[in-house]
Amino acid sequence: MKNSYTQSRFNRVRRKTTEVMVGSVGIGGSNPIRIQSMTNTKTCDVAASVAQCIQLAEAGCEIIRLTAQNLDAARALKDISKQFRAAGFSNPLVADIHFLPQTAMEAVEHVEKIRVNPGNFSDKKKAAPVEYTDALYAEELDKVREKFTPLVLRCKELGRAMRIGTNHGSLSDRIVSRYGDTSFGMVEAALEFARICEDLNFKNLVFSFKSSNTRVMIDTYRLAAKMMAQEGMNYPLHLGVTEAGFGRDARIKSAIGIGSLLLDGLGDTIRVSLTEDPVEELPVAREIARLAALADSDEPVSQTPEDIDFYSYKRRASNLVEVSDKAKVGAGTLPAVVEILGEGAKASGLAEIAVSKAPSGELIGGGLVIKKYTAADAGRLEEDLRSMSDKTIAAEIFAADIDAFAEILGKAQKRVLVVPAAPSGAEHAVGEARRLAAKLDSLKVAPPIMLLFDSEKLIDKNGDFDSRLDEASMYLGSLLADGIGDCVCVNISDDNLENAKIALDILQGARARKSKAEYIACPSCGRTLYNIQETAAKIKAHTEHMKGITIGIMGCIVNGPGEMADADYGYVGGAPGKINLYKAKKCVEMNIPQEEALERLLKLIEEDMKNR
Repeated sequence: MKNSYTQSRFNRVRRKTTEVMVGSVGIGGSNPIRIQSMTNTKTCDVAASVAQCIQLAEAGCEIIRLTAQNLDAARALKDISKQFRAAGFSNPLVADIHFLPQTAMEAVEHVEKIRVNPGNFSDKKKAAPVEYTDALYAEELDKVREKFTPLVLRCKELGRAMRIGTNHGSLSDRIVSRYGDTSFGMVEAALEFARICEDLNFKNLVFSFKSSNTRVMIDTYRLAAKMMAQEGMNYPLHLGVTEAGFGRDARIKSAIGIGSLLLDGLGDTIRVSLTEDPVEELPVAREIARLAALADSDEPVSQTPEDIDFYSYKRRASNLVEVSDKAKVGAGTLPAVVEILGEGAKASGLAEIAVSKAPSGELIGGGLVIKKYTAADAGRLEEDLRSMSDKTIAAEIFAADIDAFAEILGKAQKRVLVVPAAPSGAEHAVGEARRLAAKLDSLKVAPPIMLLFDSEKLIDKNGDFDSRLDEASMYLGSLLADGIGDCVCVNISDDNLENAKIALDILQGARARKSKAEYIACPSCGRTLYNIQETAAKIKAHTEHMKGITIGIMGCIVNGPGEMADADYGYVGGAPGKINLYKAKKCVEMNIPQEEALERLLKLIEEDMKNR
């Protein structure tokens, strides 16, 4: 398939966008990636909101968002902005709008940017399904234009910016009826609003297409870049994995979703959404942006045709290789974990395959040998296959050298894995691996691909552990989102057990393999109806042993039920002091007193497990 969403998939060339000014801060154009966050105070609590805005600004947050969930909150933005400016800060403020156009009309008077969600700005959820004929669809779209136009004109008059942000799971009934809850529907919903803006000659726009599912998020942003280009739009993109959750898992998911798109050259401003203090989001976002920038290149590496659907997930086809009685790799099997053992160490039990360093420097285990080969070593690979007939060989090869191995790979299809070598030129590690996969496909050979991430592939070889974790997540996550990778090996810690855990966590964050409980949790904002950080910690403490389940922990009903659509169970703030419980997408209990809600959630899960 032809790549039409980025200039190059083999090195990082930033997508060319127009500059959008948000107050005094430029997004897109030649500006660096801008770092954002959002307050979690009650917006009507002016003193607390101002204090948190100051805290965020002092920590390096370049753009600060606050919720405006009603008219009182929108009016409070006037005093927040006035006091924030009086304290000496010029960082632009953004009002987050859902459901109520009149709140947007008030908020636009006081802040530099308005965020609207096409899923709920005008369209309302219907009590019963509606069949949208072309005529009815057009009629409803005219109503959207009528409600949206005053805000667009006021933004234009005041020089404000606008983010049109769609979220997976919170699309309007009208969009879902025609396009489904799909990536295409998310993009089309935003473009409908953008066309209204362009008709009114307002172009100070930024777009976002967020999901808690990293695979959906990556596919949607890629599709958005393609569809926007088809319509002659080059607006900046705001990247984020929404409801990423908390702890290391949330950081991994953010690095996978945001980092992989930045490596593709997409993205102009980012927000890492953590169910933690907003200030904790900033260093994570800065590091992801920094690492992506280290891979910058002025010119795209020449394109190589790839047999990949860039806009929806499909696993790369590969042969089945039996590394041992317990470890089968390729042919659609769950990606296996390879663990590199230190001297005298024992396998952790988390990995299907364990290898140790031999005196020659090779990595060798019960059923697998990992060795490097150059184009001149084709004969050596053939000899190794003969002399180690009881082993599977993972051959680490440069993409440029793969032609020399085509015949051998074809003959030894049940005994060889291929490992992308470290980058050999202008391309980054992801680009090298993509090129290798494309070359294999062009040669009609399908060995499983082992993704090995170690110190040789680091962009920043002096980075600390958190930096290495971000890079590993960006590298592995990008490729797994492309359907590339049949087994993975992470070697960024001195602790081999930790490396195996990281590999499993990255596989889970990329939606390639589930090995433990997962949490979709919103970062909290002024709409949140309970202490979400405290509650999330309690829910995790009681459920983290439940392998394979996903729990959504959402602060309110604005986006909660939709954005946790992938969850098996949901814990959602329904009203002050009240919780709604969900099973899949269905609300099964409403308005439970908060002090009883955790116990009721656990009972719901336990009853389901008994009935399985």
